[in-house]
Amino acid sequence: MGHVFTFGEALATFFVDDGAPSDIAVAGAELNTAVGVARLGHRATWMSRLGDDAFARLVRETLASEGISPAAIREVPGGKTGLIVKQRLTDDLVRSEHYRSGSAAAGLTAADLDGVRLDDIDWLHASCITPSLGEGPRELFEQALRGAADRGIPVSLDTNHRPQLIDDAGLRDAVDDVIEHVDALLCNEEEARVLTGLDDPESALEALLARGPRTVVVKLGRRGALAADDTGVHRTEAVEIPPPHHPVGAGDAFAAGWITAVLEGRPIDGALRRGAWCAARVVADPGDHTGFPTRERLDEVAA
Repeated sequence: MGHVFTFGEALATFFVDDGAPSDIAVAGAELNTAVGVARLGHRATWMSRLGDDAFARLVRETLASEGISPAAIREVPGGKTGLIVKQRLTDDLVRSEHYRSGSAAAGLTAADLDGVRLDDIDWLHASCITPSLGEGPRELFEQALRGAADRGIPVSLDTNHRPQLIDDAGLRDAVDDVIEHVDALLCNEEEARVLTGLDDPESALEALLARGPRTVVVKLGRRGALAADDTGVHRTEAVEIPPPHHPVGAGDAFAAGWITAVLEGRPIDGALRRGAWCAARVVADPGDHTGFPTRERLDEVAA
């Protein structure tokens, strides 16, 4: 079992359905992936800045309950936690409204890496949400990926485009700055089009692979996922689940499934299948990561 390091912003989240809000939970792309990694039996460390509000305390409680190391968290007295409000529009469509301006995590800088023992890490995972938060987080993002690559630590990058934070050109710039350090690039079909200008997912996959990553994954939603490496193009079907669907967090779950499978020496087809299965479990649950399976459940299904 490996040790996965990731970093980013935590957000409180709740669901508004028919005017009645759900209980407050914790979200954040990288934190969601850390939860998935930990539930599948691997070590996970998540780095961020947290304030001292009630939501920050909920984040710490979540980390403790999921077995995620808080050792790399910096406390910001008076800092606030961002918020996501989700609303269902159709069985397949959920609208997310973000209230994150001035959050404690927006103050992340490269200096937050001081004291982090990268030599103890087997995998580094990041998303393009972090560099979208501002100059400081972007410097952290670039230094973390560069430092991991320099030490021979595998790096995965989920493009995770948030148009409310960064436009298409900004996403391309963020990826261009680090793609030479990335081992596994994960994106969805629309992000692949933004990065390459190509509408055909398989053509976009091959164009991205030619830019340096050892593996590129393009997630196709209900049509499954594609991956390419030096052995060629691989495909997996999606796991069917009944509606209503809760797509927020599915990509983060896919990343956790993919990372843990690769750390365990699974072939690319096995990593694709695990990623798709983990994503389906989260899509079936209203929470961003509450539906993520445990190792025991994964082993039962595998058996």
